[in-house]
Order: sequence, then structure tokens, then C-alpha cells
Amino acid sequence: MLLVEISAGELRTSNLTEDDLDDPLFDNFYAAITEDMYGRGVDMQGINWGDGMSSRDEWRKRRIKEYINYQCVEDTQMSPLVQVTKDIKEVSNDCEFYTFKHAQLTEKLSIGHFQLRNLLWATSKNDVYYMYDNTVRHWSPHLSRSREVLNVQTASAPQNLVFTISSMACAENILFTGGLEGEIACKRLDDETAPVHYGVTANHISSIVNHINITTIRQGGVKAIVSSNDKKTRFINLDTMAIERKMSFPFEVNCSALSPDKQLLCVVGDAKETLIVDAATGKGLTLINEHHDFSFACCWSPDGRLFATGNQDKTARVYDIRYPARALHILGGKAGSIRSLQFTHDGRYLVAAEPIDFVHIFDASNFESSQVIDMFGEVSGVGITPEDQVLFIGMVASTKDRVFGSKTDSRIGGLFEFQRDINPTSFYYF
Repeated sequence: MLLVEISAGELRTSNLTEDDLDDPLFDNFYAAITEDMYGRGVDMQGINWGDGMSSRDEWRKRRIKEYINYQCVEDTQMSPLVQVTKDIKEVSNDCEFYTFKHAQLTEKLSIGHFQLRNLLWATSKNDVYYMYDNTVRHWSPHLSRSREVLNVQTASAPQNLVFTISSMACAENILFTGGLEGEIACKRLDDETAPVHYGVTANHISSIVNHINITTIRQGGVKAIVSSNDKKTRFINLDTMAIERKMSFPFEVNCSALSPDKQLLCVVGDAKETLIVDAATGKGLTLINEHHDFSFACCWSPDGRLFATGNQDKTARVYDIRYPARALHILGGKAGSIRSLQFTHDGRYLVAAEPIDFVHIFDASNFESSQVIDMFGEVSGVGITPEDQVLFIGMVASTKDRVFGSKTDSRIGGLFEFQRDINPTSFYYF
């Protein structure tokens, strides 16, 4: 057993039972894991890799072997996915761009739809928003406490809607959530007295809100770009809550990303194809057909030169908008699909999250090196603070997909904080 000296204040206040002590993972009764504890050998999730349990490497090999990556396109001959594996770029993964800072294991997170993993946002290093059980909560690392911000579980007024949260976004002091049947709820974060605005994007049998992006546009004002399962992307004015523009596409839209110059929209969904369209008219400009399954993530580099797509074929593909016919880089996952993608605000890194266990941080200068943050559990989302100094990861205790096959799976979730050292004299490198 790993012997680490832990103070009483580092343990959870709940009492341990004999079952806990007999459990091979019983060390996971910490309320939090600090940087100091991690440096003294405590696992960042509080898991005891000591006596009575297989080694971490053995669990990792077993986890990857047994995990079944969800795919929508049946590959009867397997040749396309075999080719994908051959085309994946070899990238070193021994870098450490972000170092472990803190894990808050008492915070519980959840997922509304198993394919949608953008349920955590960090608007500052002391403001983290995440979804749990159809509520949005705020975590303050400085105060070490959380509070409820929005609850759509119950209707406290006639105009309120009760729904299951499928997606969310926090930016420009606004929280915007979407639901499994097209519901939306929006409120300001800088005014606790501000009302919550409710609505429905469409009365459609399949109108899941798959992705939300809050942004300013060229004409001015703050808009929500809402990607939905009814094959539409909507631009919603967040001052009036009116749908100002609606674009239709030939597939269910899982993600839409507006280029930094506000002129182009990258659109991916339930199709192998990626579309680049005019952001004002929706007119198609470029069609790319390189993935082998459905895509659920896309994003742009801050200078607008690169865009990336994440797919259930377990790859993220990086393109140059000037030559978009073929990917510059094909980056592979370890276990499953690439469900969320984002560049850091300075463009130095591309962060890609799989549905379980792994978050990849690629050096975007050449995509030849990376850091892999390796944990156990479901990834609910990744949030990067505006100055790129802190990266937060939300981990959810597995439900249908058991990690260790025991009741202790419920202990492995929480909020995980990683910190980056930034040279204040450095400049955006592109």
C-alpha cells in the first residue's frame, strides 16, 4: 500500500465504513487533492494503486481494451478505419504544458446526452460553471465552494420550463443552456436579480440543442449560435432573445464554429462531411469529406488560419483554410471519439477531449508534441480561462460504463484544475 502522510483536514468528513476499508480504492475519501499532496505521491483522483489492486498500467490497458467506441457509420469491411490508423500522425506525448494544481472530489458533475461533452466553462480562474443533475453550478477555487446558478429541474413560475440539459455555454457574462427537446434557458451572470429567459428553438420531434457558442458578431451585439438536431443553426440575439437568422443544412448539426473574422462558419454533424459556409448567408463555400463517421466538434485558431474537426472515427483533423481540401494533420485519440475541441486563446495549443479518460493538449506550432492528461471516468467538458493560465476538466463517475466494476466508481468524478506558466513577454506566434 502507498504510504503517504495525510493530515486530518485533507480527508472527507464522512465516516469510513468497514466496506470502505476493505475496498481496494478506499483511499479515495479525500475531499480534495492538492498540488502538495500530488507531489507527495497521492493520485490526482485519490485512487490507491497499492495492495489489493492491479497496477494503474494494468487497469489502463484493460480499460482501453474493453472500451467500445460509439460509432454511427457501420464499416462492414473495416478498411476505412484501418486507413485512418495508418494516416494518424505520430506525436510525442511526454510534454507537460499544464501541471496539476487541484482536484475537488466533492463536486459532482453529470452529462445530459452521451455524445455531447461541452458542459464545463471557465470564465475566469475563479469562475467555473458546470452541469449537475439539470442544474448549472458555479465553483469558486478561491472560496473553495460551489453554489447553484440555474435549476431547470422544477418550474417555480408559469413561464419556466423543465428540461434535461444537453449543452451549455458561458461567455460575455451570459449563461445559455439547451435541452433535449429544443428548450433553452438564458440568464445574465453579472446580475443576480436578472430573470431567466426561457424558450424553445423549434417544435420538432428531434430538436436536441447539440452545441452553443456565445460570441459577438460584426454587426455588433452578443449572439448565441445554436446547433440543433433539426438540421439547423440559429443565431439568437441575446438582448432580445429573438432568432435573427436560421440556416438549414443537409444533416443534423452537432457543432458550428464562427471564424474570428466573423465571415465563415464551420459546420459539422451527423455526416462524414464538414461544411465551410458564408456566415451571413449560409451559402456553401467548401465541402470536405475526409472523416469516416459523424463529427461532434469543430473550432478555429485565433488568427483564423486553421480550423479543426473532431470525429467519432477517433481523430481530430486540422486544416488550413487557404488549402482546405486535405488535412494538414490527423491526430488520434487513445480510446474513443474526439468529442470537444478548442484552441487556447493565444493559439499555442489545441485541446481535444475524448468521451472517457483522456484530454490531449497539442502544441499547435507544428503538432509534433503533446501532453496527455490521463484519468479514469467520463469527461463532461474542458474549460480554459481567457488568459489561458488555467485549464479545468470535469470528470463524471461512470454509470453505464463501469471503470472498476464496483461501487467506488462513484468516487472518481470531480473538478480538476491544471495551471500553465505563461511568459508575459511572449507574443502570439502565428
